Amino acid sequence: MHVSGAKKRMGESRYVDGTYLERVTDWHVGDSPWKATKVFQMIEKHQLSPKLVYDVGCGAGHVLWELQKRMQEDVRFRGYDISPQAINIAKEIENRRLKFINADYLTCEATPPDLMLLLDVFEHVTDYIGFLEQLRRRSALTIFHIPLDIFALDMLRGCRHMLHMRRVYGHLHYFTQSTALATLRDVGFNIIDYFHTDDAEVEPDPRGIVGRTYYELRRHLYRFKPHWAASLFAHFNLLVLARGSIEDRLGSRAAR
Repeated sequence: MHVSGAKKRMGESRYVDGTYLERVTDWHVGDSPWKATKVFQMIEKHQLSPKLVYDVGCGAGHVLWELQKRMQEDVRFRGYDISPQAINIAKEIENRRLKFINADYLTCEATPPDLMLLLDVFEHVTDYIGFLEQLRRRSALTIFHIPLDIFALDMLRGCRHMLHMRRVYGHLHYFTQSTALATLRDVGFNIIDYFHTDDAEVEPDPRGIVGRTYYELRRHLYRFKPHWAASLFAHFNLLVLARGSIEDRLGSRAAR
């Protein structure tokens, strides 16, 4: 769950004053190999060949670091985040092709990337519509990872999951598959492809009869009907490939 540079405009200080790092001590580094694998799955599926990749709201930067291991040696990577604590962690893995900038990307003068990543970001941003509209004009292709915090069981439990995500991780907006895709379309993105991801792939198996039963029901439904699983249970996400408003320079086979 990375943090967008737009946080400054919403008056949130937790991402710059060290509060967020106190709550999430590794800044989600542990999730990075899994998340990078999902991003790379989308890149391979559509035979994308970017030469310049940005991660906006890169956090500790390890998703880009993991992608660098999987992609061609001529690809350059840049990560942007307003959190000095996150960028300090990211700086430890910088190299010739991988750089991190402690700045608000929307205020930076930067060459538009071939591929932009926005992974677990815009649910944190007060004016997420305006934020996405600006990003659309600065990217050719974007890969989003969007948590699906609205699901049926949470509605029955008084939205405890959503309130937890708000309190601990700073989520201000909550989505289903349908509302997430509608949001991207409303601001002008052209949806090319999407698929679900499951946080449980990086979580330890639950203990106890109740926990195990819940886990197995969830896992089996996800295997056959991922949309139904995400509509009923917690900790599913949507990975989306979308086209922005800048000319696609990749020469990819992504659907036009």
